[in-house]
Amino acid sequence: MKFFKTLALTGGTLILAKGLDDRLETTHYVLRSAKLSEEFDGYRIAQISDCHSDSVPGLAAEIESEAPDIIVSTGDLVHDEGSYSSGVRLCERLLKIAPVYAVTGNHDVWRNDYKELEAELTALGVKTLHDERLELEKGGAKIGLCGIDDPFSLDGKTAVDKVKQSADNISSYNGFDILLFHRANMLDMLKNRGFDLILSGHMHGGQFRLPVLGGVVAPKSSWSGDKSAFFPKYFAGHYKYKSTDMIVSRGLGNPMLLPRLFNRPELVMITLKKER
Repeated sequence: MKFFKTLALTGGTLILAKGLDDRLETTHYVLRSAKLSEEFDGYRIAQISDCHSDSVPGLAAEIESEAPDIIVSTGDLVHDEGSYSSGVRLCERLLKIAPVYAVTGNHDVWRNDYKELEAELTALGVKTLHDERLELEKGGAKIGLCGIDDPFSLDGKTAVDKVKQSADNISSYNGFDILLFHRANMLDMLKNRGFDLILSGHMHGGQFRLPVLGGVVAPKSSWSGDKSAFFPKYFAGHYKYKSTDMIVSRGLGNPMLLPRLFNRPELVMITLKKER
């Protein structure tokens, strides 16, 4: 009996240690499209999300080793309170690796000093996309990079119609278009609007990740109407709807009191390939 108790205790300890493992993990995706030109075959995008002002050991070095063409931040670079200096320092390091593009997350825009934060980021060279589309050029060829602001204000009111209208305004509906948008829980209203690739975050991987069941808990600011806080539809990974690929980052930081479980901080790396 003592042997089995020891075995159970050892097994439980090992499982808990694995579950609480907080080392950075890099997830790689290869996305193929016939709409990509030869010049963008092999184009690499590093996605960070939901840093929440947390320091993630080895993040900048890992991104540098991946040699991305661009780096994108899909919101909540900083938390809604406290100093934002860690986010500025991170972007300063990342800009030495590749151009950095960003969209706002709810915790970013909830800050009373968000304008000051963005001004510092802009001065460094970060381009924050506010309901707009720009073109990335390589060898004379172009792809679209779009960004929609986080629609939630401090009082929690949503601007769903605004998000839909912004999406319709900035999607080109011809060339290859990428959309950066923070809230993965709102992907259903964006997945049929002409974007080829949507990059999101916000869901923190479901905080607890269980085999088969997936992510368990949605962020509180994602609950609305009759939606449950548990087992969100989009929590992490690769989803597809017709010709639109959607990638949801598990995020890097942890703003909750509860630990992340079987949910290591994630750097997302995407390689675009021309479909032949």
